[in-house]
Amino acid sequence: EFFPRPVNRTALLAFLRPRAGLYARLSEMHDCGLLGRMFPEFQAIFCRVVRDFYHKYTVDEHTLLTIRNLERLATRAVKGRERFSALVDDLAQPELLVLSLLFHDVGKWRDEDHVEESVRMALEMMRRLELPEESIALVEFLIRHHTRMSLVAFRRDTEDPEIVRQLADLVGIEERLKMLCLLTLVDVEAVNPDTLTPWREELLWRLYVDTYNHLTLEYADERIEHEESGLRALIAGRPADVTEPEIARFAEGLPRRYLQLFPSEEIYRHVRLSRDMHPDDLHADLKRKDSLWELTVATLDKPFLFSNICGALSSFGMDIARGHAMTNPNGLVLDVFQFTDQERFLELNASGKDQFLNVLGAVISGRTDVTERLRAREQSVLYRRRAGVTPTPPVIHADNQASRRYTILDLVADNALGLLHRVSRVISRHGCDVDLVLISTEGQKAIDVFHITKAGAKLTDAAIADLTADIHRTLEA
Repeated sequence: EFFPRPVNRTALLAFLRPRAGLYARLSEMHDCGLLGRMFPEFQAIFCRVVRDFYHKYTVDEHTLLTIRNLERLATRAVKGRERFSALVDDLAQPELLVLSLLFHDVGKWRDEDHVEESVRMALEMMRRLELPEESIALVEFLIRHHTRMSLVAFRRDTEDPEIVRQLADLVGIEERLKMLCLLTLVDVEAVNPDTLTPWREELLWRLYVDTYNHLTLEYADERIEHEESGLRALIAGRPADVTEPEIARFAEGLPRRYLQLFPSEEIYRHVRLSRDMHPDDLHADLKRKDSLWELTVATLDKPFLFSNICGALSSFGMDIARGHAMTNPNGLVLDVFQFTDQERFLELNASGKDQFLNVLGAVISGRTDVTERLRAREQSVLYRRRAGVTPTPPVIHADNQASRRYTILDLVADNALGLLHRVSRVISRHGCDVDLVLISTEGQKAIDVFHITKAGAKLTDAAIADLTADIHRTLEA
């Protein structure tokens, strides 16, 4: 038998990224028996029939059709679904969605409730591949709850805020919501050609938008408290080298979503990283996570900190895919960035990680001017090859009503070199603090959402006007 080994994991995941031809390749592999040899769990549903008037296809046909439907979204082959296609573009690891689709119904080899069996079989496969724990948790979540969003969208009153809140509490973060929405769309469409009516598609999209707004506009107001169940679970499961007081001191006061963003082992790593912190200290960790790199920085708050980290990443040619900036009441800042290294600087240079971390420390301490590094980068041959895109004016919207605690600043702009560095520097120059930032990209567009305060309060209308005008001037210069 041919079982993919852990050493093949990166190649396998790269193969599973949704793109033109993926459905055809997987279908050919299934027809010749290779897919079943790679994944015996999938072979168990070969020609499996679901005996009802609802399902038109066998389970294996249905599963492959879900991947075909996702491929069509990724390649924009279906007119009128650009909004769903944009969600595919925005996923950090779309291959994990494909993996979830492959295994979401494998438990149907038996007649009983299939979800738990699908989860069990998927977990066996992922542990065989030695996937990272956070990837395992994401795929498990999607399979376990793959019918939840269709149930809510089509059988519940989605005008009821409590229904939306419950779904938001379940998914916790935007990435899970986007994946679950896409999984629901392609899964329902693959059941029967007549199942996904335009009205149902619209209901699903409305539910996605309402849940997304609930997550992104309110979660920054929710803080981890002493009696938080998630915090108690962290303390109960802590390893021997991490104490209860340091977990509480680190986590209390961080945004509640932090407990859903990171698995427990990552949180314990963050606690260790934050130990013995002095005013001038910078504790950083850089590691690879399959197709992405992840930078974690723990330090005490400093002027232009977030801006300087963004600038350092951009000066090495890194494309920031995700960013989370969080501060606890003790002044400890935890910044976590996921990024791609398109030029493979870190991979091809034995000392690349050390070089980057040294430059990062020098930039944050003020020993190195990151603006000069970015200017040199702009003039380099590598960067000029990527130039030539016609610029479009930035769009900035400030919302003082959605959050009890923050002014929320939405920015949509060309995804230019050093964009986050420039914008966050303007925000800091106006005396504002960035307590939470959400970073995403859609093609050549950057969509950044800043949760900011000034002197611990929301910005006044006059301060908002001054800030947004300054950002416009900076980006249009």
